[in-house]
Order: sequence, then structure tokens, then C-alpha cells
Amino acid sequence: MMTGKTKTIRIHRISVALDCSPHSRASLVAAAEIAELLHAELLGIFVEDINLIRMAELPFCQEIHLHTARSEPLDTLKLERLLRLQAKEAYNIFRETALRFGVPYTFRTLRGPVTSEVLTAALESDLLALGRSGRTPVCRKGLGSTAKKAVEEARPHILLAHSDVKPDGPILVLYDGSRGSKRALETACSIASAKNTLHIFLIANTESAASRLREETASIIGDRKKKTELHVLPWTDSAMLAQCIHMTGPGLVVLSDSSEAISPESVYRLIDATNYPVLLVKGTA
Repeated sequence: MMTGKTKTIRIHRISVALDCSPHSRASLVAAAEIAELLHAELLGIFVEDINLIRMAELPFCQEIHLHTARSEPLDTLKLERLLRLQAKEAYNIFRETALRFGVPYTFRTLRGPVTSEVLTAALESDLLALGRSGRTPVCRKGLGSTAKKAVEEARPHILLAHSDVKPDGPILVLYDGSRGSKRALETACSIASAKNTLHIFLIANTESAASRLREETASIIGDRKKKTELHVLPWTDSAMLAQCIHMTGPGLVVLSDSSEAISPESVYRLIDATNYPVLLVKGTA
């Protein structure tokens, strides 16, 4: 899809990192919806954590039961069986979702360090979908370690899903007139349904700049019948932007890491501070 010289991101294959957590399942459903809309293929990835397996081999390593606080030696064979069961569960969930949305799919079980295996496997894809946080309680606030690494280092575009946000909720886009933000807005338009309202945040500190951005957004949207609301924001600070986004209500945040008004570091801090699903349009992908 194209408006003038602005192109939406091209998505032919979507990698989905699965660990059976609620956020991971949400990322799978979101990825399947996009795959159905854009006629893309799904690649499911489950990684058997080699660091966890190595830790289980240490003689002093103990398993502590969450509900009883009882400890016992960590059994390597038991852990191996558990990982195989989790991989099977991940495959079954993945296959059922892909069939439900009618999209082609491939599934891989890998073994190694989770983050590096996910990022390496995702090199074959245009979009990497994963949960904002993983299974462990310490990671359930803010970004998980794999999600944070993906945001900062992965080549493909990134979709970070959240289990509590509905798919027909608002879509929130940051727009400053840069090439990256134009791609983000064009992409948001391409995935927005009739049920979604597009909230476009215009990053402008003067009325003349805001007027120019209004004209540009109208040109990009064109004759597509989208429900839109424009908000002018004079700030580029990540904390202020996060506050404005939270005031709008929970929804998918679409933004670029190659904005002219907002530094990549501020973009990363904003993603961490905004407890919403995020579609990060990568400038180098």
C-alpha cells in the first residue's frame, strides 16, 4: 500500500517467540491477525533454554516450589521432560491458532540461549512478535529481557503484545513528519479495522508545524475511511509522551525508531514505560 512516496512495511513472514505465557499467547493471536490481513506466513519459535539445563546440572542447584516453598534438588531429566512438554504445548497452541486464521505456518524447537536463538531465527522474517514479558514473576513489570534486546538490536520490525488489551481498541501513532513516522502511520492505517480509532499524536512545538503535520496526515490517510483523532504534543520527553498515551486509553502503540524529533533512546524508554502493546517500525528493516 502506498501514498505518495510513503510505503507501508512489507510483511511476508512473521516470527512468533512462544513460551506459553499469557503475553506470548497474545502475541501469537496478534501475529495471526496481521498474517491473515497481509497474507503472510507464520514461523513459531520455541527455545529450550540451555542456561536452565546447565544450571540443573550443578550439584547445589535447588528447585523451590512456588506454593509450598519446599525445596528439592533440580532434576535434569525432569527438566528435560518439562521442556519437551512445554514445546508440545507451544506447538499445539501455535498450530490451532494458525489453522483458525487460515495462514501457512512452520514451527521450530531450538536449544540455546533464549534471546540469541530468538533474534537469530527472526532474521528470516519481516516481523518478530513476542510478549512484553515472559513467564517469570520478576519480568512481569516492564519489558522482559528478550523483548528489551529485540527492541534495541533486532533487525525485523517488532510487535510486543499484551494480554489485557483488546484487538478492537484504539491504535496510537506518534507522527513528527519524518520518513520513519510516515511509515509508522501508513502501517497503522493498513492494519486498522473499522472498529479501531486512530489516535495520531502530532509532535510539534509551534502552530505552523502542527498545521503542516495535519496536512501530511490527511494526505497519507487519503480516502481510506478511518476514524481518526489528532492530538498535538509539544514534548519529546519519553515520560511526558507515555503520560499522554496512557490518558488516551489502552491500545496498540505504533512508532518508529528512526524519528527525527525523538531519539532512539527515548523511543526505547517510552516502550518500556508504556504498558501497552507496541508495533515498532524499524528504520533498518
